[in-house]
Amino acid sequence: MYKLINFAINLMEKENVDPKYLPSQNSTINPTQNPDIDPDQNPDINSTQNPDINDTQDPNWKQNQWNLFKDTILWEYLTDDQKLRCKEYLASL
Repeated sequence: MYKLINFAINLMEKENVDPKYLPSQNSTINPTQNPDIDPDQNPDINSTQNPDINDTQDPNWKQNQWNLFKDTILWEYLTDDQKLRCKEYLASL
């Protein structure tokens, strides 16, 4: 989940112009400032603490990560194209 969230954050930082959609300018979508989307602070999205999203413990980990990712606050700040690229990125892992 850490890799997927970082991928999304990097996309947003590179492509978004509106400060509301830049993690560096909006604490709501900045994992270092929002514990809900920081895998180090949220056990539900930490693959070492949540076996459902751990690639060695659950064969459906990618789908499970995707489902959790769609529930994060990041989802509503991503464009449709960014969502698609995040899905493709996760599939490539």
